This record gives sequence, structure tokens and C-alpha cells, in this order.
Amino acid sequence: MDPGPVPPLPGPDERLTPYVRPGPVKGAMTATSNSSAIVTKPAPAADPLRAAWYEDFCARAKGTNVNDRTLLATDYLNHFNEIIMLLELVPDAPECLEDCRAWEPKSYVEHFQASSIADRDLAIAAYPYSPPEFRGTFDYVIAEMNRLIAKALPAIDAATAKGDEARSRHIVEMSVAGLRALVDRASAAIHGNVHAMDQGEIDRLMEITTASWA
Repeated sequence: MDPGPVPPLPGPDERLTPYVRPGPVKGAMTATSNSSAIVTKPAPAADPLRAAWYEDFCARAKGTNVNDRTLLATDYLNHFNEIIMLLELVPDAPECLEDCRAWEPKSYVEHFQASSIADRDLAIAAYPYSPPEFRGTFDYVIAEMNRLIAKALPAIDAATAKGDEARSRHIVEMSVAGLRALVDRASAAIHGNVHAMDQGEIDRLMEITTASWA
């Protein structure tokens, strides 16, 4: 089936909110009524045009930085690796906190719009066609990373302002450990390693990360 003209690139209103389609989501990951586990439902027959575009983008993605199954790219995680690296410097170089404050969340599309990698246009165009069972997990984990950073930075700032070096170091260490674990989960989604995921496990990770200082 000919998928027709190339779809327009996502606009600047593409934000960090999870991917939502009208009506029941095909192949989505949903929480069961008696469990916090997010499970992948078998996808019913997809919309033919959307399915054709998915297959077309999978073919285009082969041999590129975009995963040819999930249509997601790991380069986006460099945005979070940047803040992790900056946070790690803060205990021994408090002046780096200013660089941490300057870091801002970026949506997937915003990251690639500012990127110079060869596959940036493909990454942007393919993103809306990433299957919900991968993108749903990916978007959820990204939102949790941004939430953790938003909680950690003011706490580090306050500890540093009080000259509490031990507390500042503790917050940094716990935050970095939590962010690294979440980056690993996002990477797993990008590579298609998502069969079932326990949302409660992520919630517990966030609780453990922030419990001693939040």
C-alpha cells in the first residue's frame, strides 16, 4: 500500500505529554484494575494508513540512529546525560550549580530540532508513528525524569545556600542514581525491550530517591 505524501513534521506544540490517540488506544500499555503493572495488550488491526506509514518509517530507519522497530532514537537521552554529568560536579564544584539551573527540559521533538545529527529529520517525522506500547513507556519515564530533576535542583540549591555540604552531596548522589536508573528504562523502551512494566516499581524508585531529602 502506498502511504501517500510524506506527513508534515510535528509542530512546536509537541510537548512532554504522553502520546494520546482519540478513543481506545490500540496496543496500549494500561494499568489493570487490581494491579499497578502496566501490561502490553495485543494490538488489533491497525488503521491501514497509519500501519503503512509505520512500515515505511521502519524501512527508512534501518541502518540509522532511529530504532527500526520502535522509531525512537537514543540521542534524546543525551539531554538527560548532560544534567547528570553537571549534577555529579556540584559537590566538589558548587559553581556548577549555576549550569544545572540553566538546564531546561526539552521535548523529544525540541531536542532534535536543535540537533545536528544526520538523522534528525527522520527522528522527528517518525516519532508520532512510534507504537504506543513503546512510546507510552518512553514518555512516562521521561516525565518522571523531569519531575525528579525539578524536585532535586531546589533541594540542592537550598542545601548549598546553607553551606550544608553533606546534605548537598547526599541529594546529588541519590538524584543521580535515580536518574541513571530511569535513563536505563528509557533506553530499554527505545530498543523495544518492553513486554511488561511495573509502574509501581518506578513510583518506588522515585520515593526511595527523594525520601531522605524531599
